[in-house]
Amino acid sequence: MLVIVLGVAFALMFAVGVVCAFGVTWAPLLWLPACFVFYPTWMALQIVSGRQGDAPEAALDEYEIQQRNSARSIGLTVTQNLMLLPIAYLIIGSVLTRGTDVSMAYAGGLMSLTVLLIGGCTPAMILGWSRADSDAEDG
Repeated sequence: MLVIVLGVAFALMFAVGVVCAFGVTWAPLLWLPACFVFYPTWMALQIVSGRQGDAPEAALDEYEIQQRNSARSIGLTVTQNLMLLPIAYLIIGSVLTRGTDVSMAYAGGLMSLTVLLIGGCTPAMILGWSRADSDAEDG
């Protein structure tokens, strides 16, 4: 559930960046509700996953280290690939507008920040998604 809520928050954050690209002046205000959803959900996911995504090796066994490293590798790949979207937007847009669109930098910044958050959260999201539900084991 936490992973899905984070996905929705990220979709909203990226959508705000896209809307800002069209110069909608009130659109940045939509970033605040997305942050109000993101931060507590992210903290809850970190707690539920035991912070395995960023735990030191000494705190993990061999299997957990392998899981963490695999999730981190996927997170890096996600970051690198998704970052191509705001980069392409900023490069192509600046060429087409000759740098005159003042909304472009703000929108590109929001898109880039969202992509970095997605990439940074991906390891914990993968580990949280793949972790067995403790309620299922009890019942």
